[in-house]
Amino acid sequence: MFHKSWLPLLAAIFIAFVPAVRAQDDKIFRELTPDATEKLLKDQKIEFAKTSSKKMDEHYYDFTRNNFKIRLTHVSPKELMIDCVFRGIPIEKVNHYNTITRVARASLHRDNSGSFSLLEYGLDISGGISASTFKQFLARFDEELKNYDRFVAESVAADTVLTEVTDKQIESILKTEGIDFTKKTNPSGVTMFDFAVKHHKLRMYNFGGKDLMIDAHFKKLPATAANSYNLSRKYIRVVNYKGKDVEYTALECNLDCEGGVTEGAVRVWIRAFAEDVEHFATYTKKVQDLEKAN
Repeated sequence: MFHKSWLPLLAAIFIAFVPAVRAQDDKIFRELTPDATEKLLKDQKIEFAKTSSKKMDEHYYDFTRNNFKIRLTHVSPKELMIDCVFRGIPIEKVNHYNTITRVARASLHRDNSGSFSLLEYGLDISGGISASTFKQFLARFDEELKNYDRFVAESVAADTVLTEVTDKQIESILKTEGIDFTKKTNPSGVTMFDFAVKHHKLRMYNFGGKDLMIDAHFKKLPATAANSYNLSRKYIRVVNYKGKDVEYTALECNLDCEGGVTEGAVRVWIRAFAEDVEHFATYTKKVQDLEKAN
């Protein structure tokens, strides 16, 4: 039976317990080992791929968050840096963004595939951080990414019209979209770029810069189901193929570049097809489930 005389004791226990819990939750780090950094990422439910520099003095954690491909660098036990690659914009625009941002910084770079810009944000650990600090560090960069993405889009609104899309331009587009790819050329001279979006394998074909095509392969659908999907969608097509050893269904889309396209149009085309693939994957599963049930 509960007695009022216990109240002071219970209150004392509660007062002593709550700060202890908070102290545990708000543990202060003035240095971070790579293992501690990985735990902070895992606590935020972030799945990452880890690599390290040749000297093993820097460690890199690559992950996707809100459709942005992000890298967190463990620069040293006292410093973290987070960044994301974007397409190149005029250096005057990069400088202008740095005058209006409050915490991050933008910089312009160039490699074999062309120019690109980098948005970066650093975290100094030496003064002491907690798990909550790290969580806010990520959240703040999320906001910076949205702002910079919008800024870049506005900066390239007047894109130059391309009447021929080169392989290098495609490489630059894929890179600054955060897409890893492999590239090869077939005997007919058609360049093919293989990559994955949302776990779906895609292939883009460049037919001499005048015509681009992108596709994804699925298990063969009945002809009626393929036709039904074609009737309900725009811009893409579903085709059944019979290869040498296997029959399959392909989702395809072409982009005619000969009349002139902007780089922005190519980006939108890739993003839209990635959404179409996700939608079609759901459709094929429903069709296959229905076939099994019957």
